[in-house]
Amino acid sequence: MTPLAETSLTRIEVDDVMTYLRAALARAIRIRENAPAGSYLDSVLTRTIEGLEVEIAQLRYLLAEPDLPPAPPEPGAVPFELPPPRLRKAR
Repeated sequence: MTPLAETSLTRIEVDDVMTYLRAALARAIRIRENAPAGSYLDSVLTRTIEGLEVEIAQLRYLLAEPDLPPAPPEPGAVPFELPPPRLRKAR
């Protein structure tokens, strides 16, 4: 069995991949809406959309992105400060 290759990616690069996957997902959904129901194209796009949703969910899990916004603080709780916004690298 051959060892798996390791790839080093920054958070910004992974965010770029997620942006691409979200755009591909939106495009696949838009195309499927115009495909005849029950057609081969419809079934292929359905599987593609499911695969893209799984990939996005896995990346979100690995990056520990919450699915829901944080709950409001309880009365008397110590407030916390949000981290500074991430800067994107210039292209």
